[in-house]
Amino acid sequence: MIVKILGISGSNRRSGNSYLLLKETFKDISSISTEIVQIAELQVKPCELCFEQCAQKPFECTIKDDFGMLFREMKSADGVVIACPFYFYVPSKFQAFMERMSCLDYYSQERHGRENVPLRGKPCALIAVSASGSSFNAFQILHHLQEFASMLQMRPIAMDRWPFIGLSAKCGLEIGAALKEKETIEQAKELVKPLVREIENDEREQETPRRSQNYSI
Repeated sequence: MIVKILGISGSNRRSGNSYLLLKETFKDISSISTEIVQIAELQVKPCELCFEQCAQKPFECTIKDDFGMLFREMKSADGVVIACPFYFYVPSKFQAFMERMSCLDYYSQERHGRENVPLRGKPCALIAVSASGSSFNAFQILHHLQEFASMLQMRPIAMDRWPFIGLSAKCGLEIGAALKEKETIEQAKELVKPLVREIENDEREQETPRRSQNYSI
């Protein structure tokens, strides 16, 4: 089975600094497969609050666009890294994705049981991208993303420096500026290291029962 980390670039700019930072961060990861999905390349419509129709099947949205594809990618990944630039708070298309996930999470559990939580326990890392790397702005974005991850019962990775719940990434303003921020790139790599360790630990824990079962046959 292929072990994979999914990077999500929440920017509305295609191949912008959030994407470039993820790409640089993943370069040194050799033990695990990596993939990046850009929200800018997807069609994600706003939530229509169709309460009666929402989640008639678990986590199935009535709106037919790229939302379902991104959710399937999150489910199939062993870990997720979300990088979002500072708008107010996050880009509109990624905000629409979060709003739809919120409705689906609530109604899937209401209609199909509280155990229906497909992302429960999945480790994730959060990155707030801005021109200056302002920790005040970053904390607002990261707190927003942390609430999203916690709602889905994912496991955000903590850092040992402010703002602790993720990385405040200084990436400049123009597209490509992130590639010049060597310190930021190294910090992002440090954030992802414990994510990789958690995934590898999870894999070892899952492998142990499989081996025991094989020995008992």
